[in-house]
Amino acid sequence: MKFRINRYAAEELKEMLPFLAAAGGAAAAVCAVPGFIFGFDWRMFSGLAVGCLLMLANFVIIGCTVEKAVQCRDFRRARSVCGISYGLRYIGLFAILAALTSLGAIQPIPAVIPLFFPKIYYTFFYVRKHGKDDEI
Repeated sequence: MKFRINRYAAEELKEMLPFLAAAGGAAAAVCAVPGFIFGFDWRMFSGLAVGCLLMLANFVIIGCTVEKAVQCRDFRRARSVCGISYGLRYIGLFAILAALTSLGAIQPIPAVIPLFFPKIYYTFFYVRKHGKDDEI
């Protein structure tokens, strides 16, 4: 089976890329502050990099799962596909973060921060695009 990013997820990632780059840069700057105060710890930045990669992988997997769920003819099957994917994604995220943290390769807090970037993006740009007075 050949893996490919579906068209809609790729378009969303292209649209989000400037925000993700700015948010990643801001997070790196915030991670640098404790480095100036308490001493440099490379695990802060490796955690941030791993978090960004996990965020992108999570977003792509969500896109593939939604595409697969939409193609299901049965509602129960589609709900099952989404539920199983949700559980496996978060078990996988937790396992990767726990393993890398226990090996001392990353700091967990900077690794988790990028996982919130898509939520921040959609919240900010929805409000900006539709304003406060529009009906949802």
